[in-house]
Amino acid sequence: MNQGILALVTSTGCASASALQSLTDAMHIPHLYIQRNSEGSPRTACQLNPSPGGQRYTLAARPPVRLNDVMLTLVEELRWQKFIVFYDIEYDIRGLQGFLDQTSRQGVDVALQRVDRNISKVFTNLFTTMRTEELNRYRDTLRRAILLLSPHGAHSFIHFAQYLLPV
Repeated sequence: MNQGILALVTSTGCASASALQSLTDAMHIPHLYIQRNSEGSPRTACQLNPSPGGQRYTLAARPPVRLNDVMLTLVEELRWQKFIVFYDIEYDIRGLQGFLDQTSRQGVDVALQRVDRNISKVFTNLFTTMRTEELNRYRDTLRRAILLLSPHGAHSFIHFAQYLLPV
């Protein structure tokens, strides 16, 4: 610190990020905060406290508004009227409320589906619980899906979807 800090880049939990925000705001140090959990899943941004002087030195790299805007643009560009958002157990879906409200106002049918860590179990359960015509409709819906999973989870999900539900 005697030589000076140009910026601080962190990836922590909400409580630590809030404490670091107070420190970086007080010391006028730019702070790039990337929120994620230990599995690497993206999450919504923490609610960071406003600085007393109004100057913010912390930038959250995954603010929920931006993620909502990106997903809304995707849905509008592809003209999806029905799709599924798959999310893992670590994802904080509360940050999607604005996105869900907006799609609902547009008459878009959005289903949320939590995915267990054991991705193969998800697909195995599909084949044991759904009839053939339901699986065919589900396969069509899988073509319109947003994955909010860890990189490993998304890779496994896509692999099983391609293998068990061929196009």
